[in-house]
Amino acid sequence: MLDTDIMDGKKPNYQRIAEETGISIATISRVFTGASNVKADTRRRVIDTLKNYGYDTSSIEERGRIRENRLIILNVPSTGNPFYNQIIHGAKAAATQRGCHLLLNEDHINDSTIDNLLRLLRKTQVAGLITTNHMAPVYLKRISETVPLVQCCEYDDGFDLPYVSIDDVAATKTAMEYLFSLGRKNIAFINGPIRYKYAKQRLQGYLEALDDAGIPSDPQMILQLSEINYDLAVSAATNLFDSGKRPNAFFCASDVLAAAAIKVGIRKGVSVPNDLAVIGFDNVDISVMMNPTITTISQPQFQLGFSSCELLIEHITNPQRHMHNIVFATELLVRESTTMKQG
Repeated sequence: MLDTDIMDGKKPNYQRIAEETGISIATISRVFTGASNVKADTRRRVIDTLKNYGYDTSSIEERGRIRENRLIILNVPSTGNPFYNQIIHGAKAAATQRGCHLLLNEDHINDSTIDNLLRLLRKTQVAGLITTNHMAPVYLKRISETVPLVQCCEYDDGFDLPYVSIDDVAATKTAMEYLFSLGRKNIAFINGPIRYKYAKQRLQGYLEALDDAGIPSDPQMILQLSEINYDLAVSAATNLFDSGKRPNAFFCASDVLAAAAIKVGIRKGVSVPNDLAVIGFDNVDISVMMNPTITTISQPQFQLGFSSCELLIEHITNPQRHMHNIVFATELLVRESTTMKQG
């Protein structure tokens, strides 16, 4: 940082910048702090003068970015998945609290969409991006080279990029150990798209829990879906029952999939939970709307969104600071889909 009354070699002080630009020392000081009450052309004149002296202005420019353009984009792969609802609300609450605007963008990030996303980021000159998407490393690299980026839920720990998420392996083991405690050993697993971090880790947790309990895994009991979709889950669970496999429990990677498992069990004349225990994941609204209500792993979606936005703003305003990652704890909420009925 420059001093107001010290000259050091070629570095200008506030007085010298004021003399060269005709801008007051008070305004120059506000440029350095990233204050919002500085016109864009005034900020640019100060920065250009600093650059002429060989001064590294990157931190000043990044600090001012959140002040000049208070727009943050949150990208989700699908607004049809209720899991993202509270994440969106949390991110919006944090953005509003910090005087920013949140724009929601719905899209997968892949070969056919990455260029459109990058154009959007440049055209709107956003301050930063929060993404809940799974994406190839090459896209993470391109995005992070364009704007400050924070990964929410889905993340690639091969990059030094900040993320906010949960421990899906530990959460899954908690659910499985509860099913074991109920005497259930023939446990089927309905999973989401395996390209996602959460699906990989929940499968890992499922297999590790079986192994720890000395129960052999059965590939036919793992129903791997191409998307989180109720109808697909109903079809997969129906096929499992029709094949002669009769699980006495389902662990499901989402509450939507758990609702499908319950539906199929009831159609097949199986008592839930006496003969079939079901656990979901996420604690979205459907988990309490179902009959029976769904035992589920609750993760703090609102806090995931809120903290992601907070972390992004910290990243924008202090670009040189090493960003920490946040991993939230989860909680098993026991409800009717696993609670044995009496009588």
